[in-house]
Amino acid sequence: MKTMFRKPPPWRRVAAAAAMAAMTVITATAGPAGDPNATTVQQRYDAARDQYEIGHFQVAFAEFASLADSGHCEAARMALQMLRYGKSMYATDFRVTPDQTQRWQRLPVCSNALARR
Repeated sequence: MKTMFRKPPPWRRVAAAAAMAAMTVITATAGPAGDPNATTVQQRYDAARDQYEIGHFQVAFAEFASLADSGHCEAARMALQMLRYGKSMYATDFRVTPDQTQRWQRLPVCSNALARR
């Protein structure tokens, strides 16, 4: 039985794992505090990350994009990274509007996190 997703070459899996490890560290240090919806949002982010880790990049991107649209910084970073390296790293084209990309890049929390580097 053929699956919808091709297994990426080893170098892509290693690069994707490294990107996820970096995002996990950032997520652990910059989580939303005191937000009653944080658990649900975090569960959605974790589910998207799980999909990413098993190579279901289209599903993961759709969820990261949805979270990014609602202002989730870590999801925005992942969506932007996936958008940037879509063809070369994920063997797919992810589609978003220019407005979405600009909004994700301007998220205040993301800007602050990037400024600290």
